[in-house]
Amino acid sequence: MLAGLETPAIGMGSANTFNVEDSEGLETRRRIIDNCIASGSTFIDTSPMYGRAEEALGVSMEGKTDQFQLATKVWAVGKETGRRQIARSFELLKTDHIHVFQIHNMVDWRTHLPYLEGLREQGAIDLIGVTYTYPPGFPEMIEIMKTQRIQTIQISYNVLEREAEDEILPLAEELGIGVIVMRPLGSGALAKDMSSQPDLAPLAEFGIETWPQALLAWVLADPRIGVPIPSSTRPERILQNAVAGNLPTLPKELREHVSKEAARSFNA
Repeated sequence: MLAGLETPAIGMGSANTFNVEDSEGLETRRRIIDNCIASGSTFIDTSPMYGRAEEALGVSMEGKTDQFQLATKVWAVGKETGRRQIARSFELLKTDHIHVFQIHNMVDWRTHLPYLEGLREQGAIDLIGVTYTYPPGFPEMIEIMKTQRIQTIQISYNVLEREAEDEILPLAEELGIGVIVMRPLGSGALAKDMSSQPDLAPLAEFGIETWPQALLAWVLADPRIGVPIPSSTRPERILQNAVAGNLPTLPKELREHVSKEAARSFNA
């Protein structure tokens, strides 16, 4: 659940996954879309900032768009430029309804927010949000959150990036703002760039078979999180990641185990 919007436990990011245009790449993306449907991972986040991702998503989802909850962004300076970009997102995604429309990196948010509020009143979008990746932007994000004119935020949060726990997540909980988590796997680094293999043995009985599943279960164990959006160019990974969303909440002791293993394996 994301600020009243029904969403799956695990969604998907598209920054690297869908920035393609060749026929072979698009065929792989169609398989990814099919696996999203099969696994229930139907919340997809994109942006004009991600190259051809919106276009590739529109093509890959064609005929199946109504099975997804779509999130995209405006990333522009100026009223008219922003409005054209917003209209283009609807066109590229081949839809007249986008579930979450976010102001990417909070760029010119005072200009875009009133227009998005108008679209929300018209029913073209459900939720308005802002995004920012790194802690230096958190004071401005807090300022926007306190206006109570947005319903979602998107932040970077994972087992080794926990700055959002200080102020952002408590405020989101207080104000009822939904939280979308980018980089739950550290842009893949937490899953691929380990110096040693983490110990998964204590997690096996809980149903966790892979380290990415452990990292996603760690994120989901925080009740303030709405939906994490890992990305992958491998269709099978969509099915594997979705397993974490079907498990019970990770117990405190196992969440601490994942934290310790991440620190040990990543810094070894």
